[in-house]
Amino acid sequence: MSAYFAFPTAPSLALDLETVLDRLDRHDPAPQWELYVKMSAEFTDAVLQTILLDLVKATGSKSGILEQLASLLRGTMHVLLRQLLAKRSNAELAQAATYIHARRRYRGQSVYVAIPLSDSLRTRFEMVFLEIDAGRGEANREELRIAMSEFVDQAVQGYYDDFVKALPLGFIMSKASSVARMTIFKGAHAAMNKMIPSLTQSELKGLADYFDTFLLSDPELTEHPQA
Repeated sequence: MSAYFAFPTAPSLALDLETVLDRLDRHDPAPQWELYVKMSAEFTDAVLQTILLDLVKATGSKSGILEQLASLLRGTMHVLLRQLLAKRSNAELAQAATYIHARRRYRGQSVYVAIPLSDSLRTRFEMVFLEIDAGRGEANREELRIAMSEFVDQAVQGYYDDFVKALPLGFIMSKASSVARMTIFKGAHAAMNKMIPSLTQSELKGLADYFDTFLLSDPELTEHPQA
């Protein structure tokens, strides 16, 4: 049974995602790069909203660390996406779309974005969330910090590294993507390491309840829509 971190897409992203993939799969001759850039920016914003901004709301934390990180990463990624994808041929975009195909899942008729999680991380989250639910969150902050640190590693792999690998890159774009990756990786780790040790039991409970809703497994998610 495969484990995932997966969230439902907004209707606008679901429509653009389905449209651009359909056009590329059908070998539509019209250039698709503008729609692909738009969809990729929406995809990025959805990831940042789910993992950072909505997480802040769920915890009730007033630190502002994750909001600052989200703003930084949004700006970094929007510039990079334009650099990486603008003016790409449909053939190149079809190659890049293998990444989107791999991340798209369905829960019933709803479109989800899913990255794989290791079984060990899923188990670690389950154990620490049980401790938080039992009122022992503050005694398990370090366990949660370790779990979130592992999640950052796997999220960077699932959302960023796999995306970049699907694109043919020259030397300059490879360097640009490496710099962006370092910004994302260091920023996310620093934010989690700073925020989690300061959370109260109530804030930890909010985080656990929120985050747990996105920890899904097969057969909850499928590769094709279900009636």
